[in-house]
Amino acid sequence: MRSRSFKMPPVEDSQNTRRMRRLEEQKRSRALKVESARNVDIFAGLSLNEIEMEEEKAVPKAKRPSRWANVAMYAEPLEMNGMGPALPDDFGTAWIAVAPVPKGKRCLVIAYKSNGQGSVVSLRSRLKGNQLMRFPSRLPTDTILDCILDEHWEHNGILHVLDVLRWRGQDYTQCEASFRFWWRDTKIAELEPPQPPSSSSERPPRFSYPHVLRAIPWFPNLQDPLLLLNTIIPLARTGVTVTVPLAPSPMSDEPNELVVPCASDGILLYVGESSYEKGPSLLAAWVPVEPFGDGQDSALEVFARHVQATTSI
Repeated sequence: MRSRSFKMPPVEDSQNTRRMRRLEEQKRSRALKVESARNVDIFAGLSLNEIEMEEEKAVPKAKRPSRWANVAMYAEPLEMNGMGPALPDDFGTAWIAVAPVPKGKRCLVIAYKSNGQGSVVSLRSRLKGNQLMRFPSRLPTDTILDCILDEHWEHNGILHVLDVLRWRGQDYTQCEASFRFWWRDTKIAELEPPQPPSSSSERPPRFSYPHVLRAIPWFPNLQDPLLLLNTIIPLARTGVTVTVPLAPSPMSDEPNELVVPCASDGILLYVGESSYEKGPSLLAAWVPVEPFGDGQDSALEVFARHVQATTSI
């Protein structure tokens, strides 16, 4: 269905039309929330510590859905037509790109205080909200991040940070995407260096939990096609290499580290003014690396051809 639809001409109610309508609805909703009780926190009144403790004590056979189910925001595939992606006129100035999005499992990271012993992280699946794992963390308590657990995390210890929903009890879902990504980078950079688990001293290493928080790169100001052609799209094709700190070696005083490749899954595009919203969002678009089917180009290559057509190069 998708491979057929992206070759069809845009209809009147195109993805771009629906996107602009949704952005205006979001702006009006945000203004009403601020003007009323100023309660813009989707987690208002919730204590992360109490929530996690309550869910840990829940009866295993209980059918009650998790509070974390479908909280994460995810993008629609970028709508295509015969000429390439149906990009809006303000794409260069109003949008931001996040790339390369690594391969892995999308999840929510909830940091809370456990038994008075610092911060503990609960990794929750994006759809069902069930707990994937629990481990110590250097994140501040009362923090929620939208993340991707690297497909090879057991061997590289990497947890990729995509977005920030809450930090030290302060809600950021109503902030614009461009601010959220800047804030994410600033706060992660301020954290103490990671302390790798002792199991990382093995060769090859094997981790019992991810310990490296890596912010996925983001790019504003997309009006220059060369930024897309020479940097963003090549990164999305090849992925990146990441340096991972390992536990100190008893045989040497030199820093012990591992350089690992992280494969790319594609590019995420966000409307810079958009808020974070639960579930599928028209204000974010997905451009995958993998082809839609046998013998077909990937959305990334169609996207690259469209961008190439906008420049004289």
